[in-house]
Amino acid sequence: MKRILLFALAATLLSACAFSLPGKIAQIADKVAAKGADFTPEQWQKTNAQFEKLVKQYVDEYDKFSTEEKKKANAAIGKYTATAIKCGVADAAKEVNALLKKVPDSVDAAVEGARGFLEELGL
Repeated sequence: MKRILLFALAATLLSACAFSLPGKIAQIADKVAAKGADFTPEQWQKTNAQFEKLVKQYVDEYDKFSTEEKKKANAAIGKYTATAIKCGVADAAKEVNALLKKVPDSVDAAVEGARGFLEELGL
């Protein structure tokens, strides 16, 4: 019985992290990093709209997040932006960067995240 309760608690905690706003941002960034090169223009348009909505919500609620949540979101935003640039979707990067200018310290972190991701890609 203890194992079942522990498993249920662990599953709940994991799902809570995935459904947090930084978790959602990271989830889309990971998806785009893995499959973005094969996206059609329509897929990019749909994904960009979703991502921009999440980033806007993140900017609007920025002060509510912990330092760790901000780091996770900023790294994911950087990863998404770097992938969009790599895949030739400059409009997406411009939109995200415009939103981030409303939160100055997140811009630096997101740019740093993009720089690190591009270095990982060897670019």
